[in-house]
Amino acid sequence: MEELERKKIISYFNYNVALEHSAIVQYLFHAYTIGEPEIEEELEEIAREEMRHLRAFAHKVVELGGVPEVDKRASVFFHAPTPAELIKLDEEAEDMAIREYTAQYKDLKDERAKRILERAINDESSHKDIFIKLQEKLKEKEAKGEVVFDENKQKIVSILNNVLQQQYAKILEHLYQSFMLRFKNPHLSDELEQKAIDQMKHFGWIAEEVAEMGGDPNFELSPIRKIESEEEVVNETLKEEKEQKEKFSKLAEEVPDKDLQWILNRIAKREIHYVDLQEFLSRPDLKTDEVVKIISALTVGSLFKGK
Repeated sequence: MEELERKKIISYFNYNVALEHSAIVQYLFHAYTIGEPEIEEELEEIAREEMRHLRAFAHKVVELGGVPEVDKRASVFFHAPTPAELIKLDEEAEDMAIREYTAQYKDLKDERAKRILERAINDESSHKDIFIKLQEKLKEKEAKGEVVFDENKQKIVSILNNVLQQQYAKILEHLYQSFMLRFKNPHLSDELEQKAIDQMKHFGWIAEEVAEMGGDPNFELSPIRKIESEEEVVNETLKEEKEQKEKFSKLAEEVPDKDLQWILNRIAKREIHYVDLQEFLSRPDLKTDEVVKIISALTVGSLFKGK
């Protein structure tokens, strides 16, 4: 591959990582705040596909010797007067992605990069169609008075939004570590990605609680630590596991709401046991079928409670 083409793909795909990052955040925020189960499911599924796009773009960046810029995102639009107008913002985001990816597809020569873009363009076109249909459904419900969109949201407990922001940063840190270790230690990379996926679920559970209380989930983007050393990654994760378990257990004791207590206690008990994992991953005779036994299939799963 020519050096110019390599640099061009890295630049394009890092920009795409930021686009996908912003789409995921925007769609999930809209899902939490609209509060319509059918809409939540549609938005969640689309967000999961955007996560797969982000992963594909980031892996290609690393494969070509670049560094995935997971700590950056494009513009995110959280609010609109009605649910239908929120979904209109999502349709416009898809339109923008289709235009951008199509232009990149025409400009690049590398067939593997073009295939990644082609898959993304096809998905984004389907997402756009879904958003158009969702707008129609929401407008019908609004006309019948079936959707209540409360703009006078109550203030949420500040500590929950502080937890959300910290979880958001941890998700990005573990994704970064996973991408950077993809070709150095695939097993550890997969486990870190699974940990990020678990944290996405935790993030979703807390964000939904915040929204149900009438508050806006805190999706503010914060700086992240970019750790790439295998030893340091494992050591930091061991330390983090202990701290997070203690933190969520303590929070569960402090909050009065029983449902929230249950969620926080569940998060505290879901931390992966990295003490055992550290020894397992360091075995020189490690086989893929053994890894499969302890590492779940890479799926985001439901980001909403009870699903």
